[in-house]
Amino acid sequence: MPQPDPARSRAVLIGVNEYEQPLLHSLPSVAPGVRRLAELLTDPTVWGLSEKHCVELPNPATSDEVLKAVCAAARAATDTLLVYFAGHGHLIGGTDLRLMLPTAHPGALYGAVKYGDLRRVLLEERRAENQVVILDCCYSGAAVDERMGGAEDFVDGVGVDRSYLMTSCAAQEASFAPRGEMYPAFTGALIRAIGRGVPGAPDPLPMRDLFVHVRRALNARGLPEPRDLATGVGHEIALVRNRGKDRPVPGDAPALPPPGWKRRLRRVAATAAIAVTATSSAHLTPGNGVADGIPRDLRAVSRAVDYHDADPCALTDPAGLGRFGRAGQDAAYGGFERCDVLVEGEDGDEIDVMVGFDKGQEPPTRGVEKRDGITVVKQPAESDRCVRELLPDGDDITVTVLAKTGGSTTAPLCEIADAATGHALTALRKGLENGGLPARPETFPDDSLFRTDACALLNGAALEAVPGVDAADPDAGFGNWSCTWWSPTGHLQVDLRFDRGQSPTAGDGTPTSVQGRRAFVQPEADDENMCQVRVVQRTYSDGPDRPLAETLDVAVRGDENPSTDALCALANQLADASASGLPPVG
Repeated sequence: MPQPDPARSRAVLIGVNEYEQPLLHSLPSVAPGVRRLAELLTDPTVWGLSEKHCVELPNPATSDEVLKAVCAAARAATDTLLVYFAGHGHLIGGTDLRLMLPTAHPGALYGAVKYGDLRRVLLEERRAENQVVILDCCYSGAAVDERMGGAEDFVDGVGVDRSYLMTSCAAQEASFAPRGEMYPAFTGALIRAIGRGVPGAPDPLPMRDLFVHVRRALNARGLPEPRDLATGVGHEIALVRNRGKDRPVPGDAPALPPPGWKRRLRRVAATAAIAVTATSSAHLTPGNGVADGIPRDLRAVSRAVDYHDADPCALTDPAGLGRFGRAGQDAAYGGFERCDVLVEGEDGDEIDVMVGFDKGQEPPTRGVEKRDGITVVKQPAESDRCVRELLPDGDDITVTVLAKTGGSTTAPLCEIADAATGHALTALRKGLENGGLPARPETFPDDSLFRTDACALLNGAALEAVPGVDAADPDAGFGNWSCTWWSPTGHLQVDLRFDRGQSPTAGDGTPTSVQGRRAFVQPEADDENMCQVRVVQRTYSDGPDRPLAETLDVAVRGDENPSTDALCALANQLADASASGLPPVG
């Protein structure tokens, strides 16, 4: 199918990143996503819509404002109409999808666009030959299911045979806006696919090929699987040119792990985890950082308990997991916020159980239990994982239980997750009653990164190397052991994090030296458009033949244009600047 005529086409991009109700957290990554989509759609090498025909609606005040804009675009478009929404979603009665606006009530009683109303406008006012709707919100798959009628009913209602709907998740699933990422997960995958193109796919790029590429990217990260619905030949609608048509089809590349999850440095056949909000859901808290150059108080993460110095291993119970296999604790892997228990199952699988702390979130309105002042959130089970979250009342803290496999396994993921959750819940409750969890048994030396603020390592002068970055508004991870900056105009993301694990060698990257420390450059460490520099701060051992290291990992990610060499040059520059603020090596 030929690419739609941009002069006879229209797009309405709706993004809601600010919410008045405290139960609906702000979504800071939504606004950059809308802006980037608009840039791509108006780029002559992608589609070439004029700016006046690509309407952005940031934080619309009322449902009428949204429906009026969509109605106007539907009446004006005679070739193709695109409508996109990103924000919170809500489902009433299991069938009624609501798109939440800034004034929305958490129960969607007001301040929301009924998807049925939006669909009615699209049906009744439509003049375009092609129609595409893209939804990035929780429960968006309800628009694909019976809520839109069956596929045959939809065709009859539309009265044409070229319509396409793509959603970020299934009807009963949450959509994710991971903390520390420039865009929501689904929108980010969409932006990367449009910006880079899809090797091996036709040019222009059909919606179905675009969808399959986005789905594969999200599946590789263990994120919710998107859904789509086409009527007639709607899957052949090709909005954009395929920038990747001349690139070779890549072979099996290592999957990018979900944000915040560290890949194990030794081979793991299967994984089950207790972690702290490794992939934060769309209920995001605002970013924390430094104000006027003053680091945020590392202890100001709880109103009741000091979790910064608390021992995350106190929330694990290797013996309690013994019924699933031989269990042993590994307290020196990954970030300071977590502790691992390795379980060797009967079938030989190695199961990794992790526990840690992260910044808090408001509990969702669905799938929760209340146990002695602690909210337990049970996320829907997925094929390779099972997630539980613990949210203590009065504390800005989240503990998430994640049972995850890295490959085929017979391990009962939710049973493992529930067993681990039970012990973590008991230990957490006891700690709240006694005024705190047990302190970490080890004393970190002066050259450890444990007391270092990652957000303070890069100042405004150093970040001038990143075009368009907002140096004053980083997103700090728990304990300030990680920090992220975005450049919405340069389409770059800078991540600093502290890691622990086996001491890196030349097999982990190209050796170099940064501020007198051993370092390793890793082009395309997790993704093709990124480069990471790992700086070894200190080496130590917790047993015979087990050399370990604390590292500062500096990663730079780009949307599409910067070459790997350019990303590595920037990563090296930022690694040098940040390493200058590390504790002196003992």
